[in-house]
Amino acid sequence: MNQERAVLIVSCRPENRKTLARVFDELSISTYVVPTIRDAKEVLVSQSLSLVFCEERVSDGSYCDLLASVRATSPETRFVVMLCTGEWEEYFQAMRLGAQEVLRCPLQPTDIDLVLIQAMKRNQKRDELTNQQEPMTWAHYPMPRLLG
Repeated sequence: MNQERAVLIVSCRPENRKTLARVFDELSISTYVVPTIRDAKEVLVSQSLSLVFCEERVSDGSYCDLLASVRATSPETRFVVMLCTGEWEEYFQAMRLGAQEVLRCPLQPTDIDLVLIQAMKRNQKRDELTNQQEPMTWAHYPMPRLLG
Protein backbone atom coordinates (compact mmCIF):
# COMPACT_ATOMS: atom_id res chain seq x y z
CA MET A 1 0.00 0.00 0.00
CA ASN A 2 2.93 2.30 -0.63
CA GLN A 3 1.55 4.92 -3.01
CA GLU A 4 3.56 7.61 -4.77
CA ARG A 5 3.35 10.89 -2.92
CA ALA A 6 4.62 14.33 -3.83
CA VAL A 7 6.16 17.41 -2.24
CA LEU A 8 4.62 20.87 -2.53
CA ILE A 9 6.77 24.00 -2.26
CA VAL A 10 5.02 27.35 -1.82
CA SER A 11 7.59 30.09 -2.24
CA CYS A 12 7.91 33.50 -3.82
CA ARG A 13 11.60 33.88 -2.88
CA PRO A 14 14.01 32.67 -5.59
CA GLU A 15 16.73 31.74 -3.08
CA ASN A 16 14.37 29.38 -1.22
CA ARG A 17 13.11 27.78 -4.43
CA LYS A 18 16.70 27.30 -5.60
CA THR A 19 17.85 25.66 -2.35
CA LEU A 20 14.85 23.34 -2.19
CA ALA A 21 15.11 22.49 -5.90
CA ARG A 22 18.76 21.52 -5.44
CA VAL A 23 17.83 19.02 -2.74
CA PHE A 24 14.79 17.56 -4.52
CA ASP A 25 16.45 17.36 -7.95
CA GLU A 26 18.72 14.66 -6.53
CA LEU A 27 15.73 12.54 -5.53
CA SER A 28 13.04 10.82 -7.54
CA ILE A 29 10.18 12.67 -5.85
CA SER A 30 7.45 14.53 -7.70
CA THR A 31 7.76 18.17 -6.71
CA TYR A 32 5.33 21.02 -7.32
CA VAL A 33 6.60 24.59 -6.92
CA VAL A 34 4.00 27.36 -6.77
CA PRO A 35 4.18 31.05 -5.79
CA THR A 36 0.74 31.53 -4.18
CA ILE A 37 -1.61 29.97 -1.63
CA ARG A 38 -4.33 29.78 -4.30
CA ASP A 39 -2.07 27.71 -6.58
CA ALA A 40 -1.06 25.55 -3.62
CA LYS A 41 -4.68 24.76 -2.79
CA GLU A 42 -5.23 23.62 -6.39
CA VAL A 43 -2.30 21.20 -6.09
CA LEU A 44 -3.56 20.05 -2.69
CA VAL A 45 -6.90 18.86 -4.08
CA SER A 46 -5.38 17.18 -7.14
CA GLN A 47 -2.29 15.46 -5.71
CA SER A 48 -1.44 13.12 -2.85
CA LEU A 49 1.16 15.03 -0.82
CA SER A 50 3.46 13.77 1.89
CA LEU A 51 5.25 17.05 2.58
CA VAL A 52 4.50 20.77 2.19
CA PHE A 53 7.08 23.55 2.49
CA CYS A 54 5.47 26.99 2.75
CA GLU A 55 6.98 30.41 3.34
CA GLU A 56 5.41 32.33 6.20
CA ARG A 57 4.03 34.90 3.76
CA VAL A 58 3.50 34.90 0.01
CA SER A 59 1.77 37.41 -2.24
CA ASP A 60 -1.80 36.25 -1.54
CA GLY A 61 -1.67 35.16 2.10
CA SER A 62 0.21 33.32 4.80
CA TYR A 63 1.03 29.74 5.66
CA CYS A 64 -1.92 29.80 8.13
CA ASP A 65 -4.40 29.74 5.22
CA LEU A 66 -2.74 26.72 3.61
CA LEU A 67 -2.09 24.87 6.87
CA ALA A 68 -5.80 24.91 7.67
CA SER A 69 -6.59 23.44 4.24
CA VAL A 70 -3.90 20.76 4.55
CA ARG A 71 -5.17 19.70 7.99
CA ALA A 72 -8.75 19.53 6.68
CA THR A 73 -8.02 17.52 3.52
CA SER A 74 -4.87 15.54 4.31
CA PRO A 75 -4.04 15.46 8.04
CA GLU A 76 -1.17 12.98 7.58
CA THR A 77 0.74 15.44 5.36
CA ARG A 78 3.72 16.98 7.14
CA PHE A 79 3.81 20.78 7.02
CA VAL A 80 7.02 22.83 7.17
CA VAL A 81 6.99 26.61 7.56
CA MET A 82 9.91 28.55 6.12
CA LEU A 83 10.39 31.48 8.50
CA CYS A 84 12.03 34.39 6.72
CA THR A 85 11.45 37.21 9.23
CA GLY A 86 13.14 35.53 12.16
CA GLU A 87 10.41 36.51 14.61
CA TRP A 88 10.10 34.02 17.47
CA GLU A 89 6.40 34.63 17.97
CA GLU A 90 5.80 33.47 14.40
CA TYR A 91 7.78 30.29 15.16
CA PHE A 92 5.66 29.51 18.21
CA GLN A 93 2.43 30.30 16.38
CA ALA A 94 3.34 27.91 13.54
CA MET A 95 3.95 25.10 16.01
CA ARG A 96 0.69 25.84 17.89
CA LEU A 97 -1.25 25.74 14.61
CA GLY A 98 0.11 22.30 13.73
CA ALA A 99 3.26 22.74 11.65
CA GLN A 100 5.65 19.85 12.28
CA GLU A 101 8.76 21.87 11.49
CA VAL A 102 9.86 25.47 11.16
CA LEU A 103 12.98 26.19 9.13
CA ARG A 104 14.69 29.55 9.33
CA CYS A 105 15.92 31.31 6.22
CA PRO A 106 18.36 31.17 4.64
CA LEU A 107 17.54 27.50 4.20
CA GLN A 108 20.30 24.97 4.77
CA PRO A 109 20.32 21.75 2.71
CA THR A 110 21.17 19.70 5.82
CA ASP A 111 18.00 21.00 7.56
CA ILE A 112 15.93 20.03 4.53
CA ASP A 113 17.54 16.58 4.50
CA LEU A 114 16.62 16.08 8.15
CA VAL A 115 12.99 16.99 7.45
CA LEU A 116 12.94 14.50 4.55
CA ILE A 117 14.39 11.71 6.69
CA GLN A 118 11.83 12.32 9.42
CA ALA A 119 8.99 12.33 6.87
CA MET A 120 10.22 9.11 5.26
CA LYS A 121 10.46 7.37 8.64
CA ARG A 122 6.96 8.51 9.57
CA ASN A 123 5.56 7.32 6.21
CA GLN A 124 7.31 3.97 6.59
CA LYS A 125 5.91 3.52 10.11
CA ARG A 126 2.42 4.46 8.87
CA ASP A 127 2.69 1.94 6.03
CA GLU A 128 3.85 -0.77 8.44
CA LEU A 129 0.94 -0.06 10.77
CA THR A 130 -1.52 -0.05 7.87
CA ASN A 131 -0.28 -3.44 6.69
CA GLN A 132 -0.47 -5.11 10.12
CA GLN A 133 -3.14 -7.71 10.67
CA GLU A 134 -3.17 -7.59 14.47
CA PRO A 135 -5.29 -5.06 16.38
CA MET A 136 -3.71 -1.72 17.24
CA THR A 137 -2.43 -1.17 20.76
CA TRP A 138 -0.64 1.69 22.45
CA ALA A 139 2.65 -0.09 21.75
CA HIS A 140 2.22 0.79 18.05
CA TYR A 141 2.49 4.51 18.71
CA PRO A 142 5.90 6.15 19.08
CA MET A 143 6.60 7.86 22.37
CA PRO A 144 6.67 11.66 22.12
CA ARG A 145 10.02 13.38 22.37
CA LEU A 146 10.38 15.61 25.39
CA LEU A 147 12.56 18.66 24.97
CA GLY A 148 14.58 20.38 27.60
